[in-house]
Amino acid sequence: MAFRPPGAVVDIVNDTGTIAPPLFERYGVIIGVGDAYRIVRNQRVVRSAGSVDNLQSVSTINEISSVGDLPGISNYASSNYTLVAGNRISWSGAASSPTIGDSYYVTFTETRPASAYVPRLYFDENLIYQDHGEGLMTSGAINDVSVGGSLALNAGGKGVIVAQLDLSGATSPNNPTNNELETAFIATRNLLNQITDYKLFLVPMSSGTLNTTSAANIFFNHAVLASEPENKQERTVIAALATGTSYTAAATFAQSYAHERMVVPMVPNATVGVTGYSGSYDMRFYNAALSGLLTSGPIGQTFSDSIVPNISFSTNFTPAELQYMVARGVSPAKVRGEVVRNVMSITTDTTDARTESLGVQDIADYVKKYWRESVYAIYRNKRINQNLIVQIRGSSVNILESLIRDEIISDYRAITVAQDTTEPRKVNISGKIQPAYSLQWMDVNFVFVLTFT
Repeated sequence: MAFRPPGAVVDIVNDTGTIAPPLFERYGVIIGVGDAYRIVRNQRVVRSAGSVDNLQSVSTINEISSVGDLPGISNYASSNYTLVAGNRISWSGAASSPTIGDSYYVTFTETRPASAYVPRLYFDENLIYQDHGEGLMTSGAINDVSVGGSLALNAGGKGVIVAQLDLSGATSPNNPTNNELETAFIATRNLLNQITDYKLFLVPMSSGTLNTTSAANIFFNHAVLASEPENKQERTVIAALATGTSYTAAATFAQSYAHERMVVPMVPNATVGVTGYSGSYDMRFYNAALSGLLTSGPIGQTFSDSIVPNISFSTNFTPAELQYMVARGVSPAKVRGEVVRNVMSITTDTTDARTESLGVQDIADYVKKYWRESVYAIYRNKRINQNLIVQIRGSSVNILESLIRDEIISDYRAITVAQDTTEPRKVNISGKIQPAYSLQWMDVNFVFVLTFT
């Protein structure tokens, strides 16, 4: 063992260190109508000596749909019993009722608990059905949030956030008015303001005008403000077009926004089918599936000519129509055989690749998050002096070099770090970043010759 004299040894190491990148989860957010009621099947009840028996429910029972001596059997006519206050079934005056002391089975619907209206992240579609209802609601209509959430997961989404609109106060919760829908969308937007951890693709499951505005517009303004650097809530809206929308109208709609935080997908006539469900629907279910696809790949991946599963339509756009839409910020789809593919997924800002490409947007959002959170985590509460400024710049270079190695960016320039001249507790960092673009086009040019000499 080497001899070390007593005393203190001080090492000064100007090491920027290896900074682990923060997680960058991206999820679709399915926002719309879910079943306001939950079906409770075959609850076992013991017939009491009185005329009334208690039913067990986590909320208020809405309706009794069947009563029988065995599970799944309905052998007591509804004229024999009534639902009374306190979640109880009354047999008063019944012509036929279960024998006292015997078990019988009741199926009923109960009001969905308040927890169903809190945006929640899911990784299992069965849990979506459990919390928000089955694919068809108790009213018989398709369940927007349950089916939309399932489509997002089955398209490759690593998770999906379901935000069921709180329509519990509506006149008919499963069939709300446009005014009630608009109020509920605005309330849900306010709930989304509380989410700060993820990049979100917002999918409002409604097309057209609600009352004084559209669902897409409600969330567009929110997405633009939330994505400002100081708010640190990167998000983008995927707008649903109404059935029957023409490709030229889709282009007009897209250019009315012309913004990188708005995406407008389109299929012919804006009409699709959904696997497992009859009927035709507007673009909202295609958009739900697309949100899963867009969040399925690595950071910065641009999805073109990629399969969008469980969605169907039968006709295609012409090449001229496709070019017309893409030039105006529309994200069209095509069908080959029975397989639906997106042609391109772009924003409505077609200024250049930096604003149009969702892959570039993904990179920009990630770099902002990685850079700001990593540097702040290391240097917060440190005293600002010239040495700290040098260290922050060194850490910034370290971060950007790692992004080049990970093929997220290809180059950077002009990194500057300076103490703010107005707010002395603030440090401003700036730089120029070149993203690693994804290959979207390839031109092959050749000439036929008679012979080579």
